Amino acid sequence: MMRIPVFLVGALLSVAVEAHTSYEADLVCPIGGEKFKAMLTASGTSFGKFLDLKPYGPIAAPWPLAKCPTNGFVMFQSKFSDTDISRLEAFVASTQYREMKNTHTNYYLAASLQRQIDAPLPQLASTLLYATWEAPDSLYSTYAAEALEAYQALLKAEPADSKNWVTYQLIAGELERRLGKFEAAANRFSDLKKNPSLDSFVKGIVEFQLQLISERNLTSQRIPSGKK
Repeated sequence: MMRIPVFLVGALLSVAVEAHTSYEADLVCPIGGEKFKAMLTASGTSFGKFLDLKPYGPIAAPWPLAKCPTNGFVMFQSKFSDTDISRLEAFVASTQYREMKNTHTNYYLAASLQRQIDAPLPQLASTLLYATWEAPDSLYSTYAAEALEAYQALLKAEPADSKNWVTYQLIAGELERRLGKFEAAANRFSDLKKNPSLDSFVKGIVEFQLQLISERNLTSQRIPSGKK
């Protein structure tokens, strides 16, 4: 067996640590004041992205959210107003949330909590998208359908000449394809293809999506090399 020089072992370990690092944090739950420890991510390195924008490489995707051990509250932001706490306390104590916390992922729980405090729609949509990244197969369709609904709402509010509008279209179309809504996805990408403002990067993604749709492909796919 080939031996790796000691100095190279150290260098390789250094690269690995720099690529994806975690740390143990001492936290206090905003609901109830429980003190606990949680492993959080400090850094990561992405080598590229999937069509739903999930990065791949030595990186946590999505970055983990701390969850209070006893009541299951997910700490989706660092600060909360008194009004937020009041609303969230009532929801966390509900039978609905007590059942949800044992079934759903942290980001999906975070989205349910965000709804209680009327979080901005872009924030909610992003959280639901992140939930699809960590969803088990049994829950992916549920999460993706809710994420799609949020992005469809964003598209109704976003000007068609904005960069966000194009990104929202790409995400919505990807969610439609993954959900098997091939006709809707094909119509979306065919219309997007006609947009004269698209750059070559977006055009390449659109063409790739149309190919996947023609193949009735439901699987997660990386953005091909050369298309960031």
